[in-house]
Amino acid sequence: MSNDEPEYLKAIRRSQERRSETPRPPERPSVKAGPPTPAERAALRWAREVGGKDVRVSASLTGAKVAVLVQPITPFGEPPVSLEGLPNREALAERVKAAQGAGENVLGCFELTTGRPLVPDISEGKVNFTAGPSRPIMKAESPERMIRRAAQQAEQFAKSRKSDDRDRGGRGPGGGGGGRR
Repeated sequence: MSNDEPEYLKAIRRSQERRSETPRPPERPSVKAGPPTPAERAALRWAREVGGKDVRVSASLTGAKVAVLVQPITPFGEPPVSLEGLPNREALAERVKAAQGAGENVLGCFELTTGRPLVPDISEGKVNFTAGPSRPIMKAESPERMIRRAAQQAEQFAKSRKSDDRDRGGRGPGGGGGGRR
């Protein structure tokens, strides 16, 4: 550092040195890289149909086999509805029991593997599920099929494309079509 340097540059350099000395917390990796799976999108669509448009999606939905839609019971206003993912039906049964004891209203359950809503029935302390009608889940398209389809579309586009006048020299730079001003 030279003494001829302006004060604002010295201040910037000092603050950069201080920042580099303080350890930064490690960045947390995202819960899941990439877009949601078709089954997760179907579960969210179902949750919005049942619980309304303002459904909070829990990070536990990623990779889950079943999901539960719960809403806390409060005397004030409309509490938020949340969609939580669980690994299996046993965990779902435990979550439904816990919701009943914790003052939460279970709006519904959804099985991501089959795309069916589940209706919980609690009798004698045991939770039984009745599967509803199957909902259509769009399958993820394989990369090979996507590439083949894109190649077919490019081929059709090349056949239907009109030839450009600029390629013939009628216009554009060096085409000789323009007059002097």
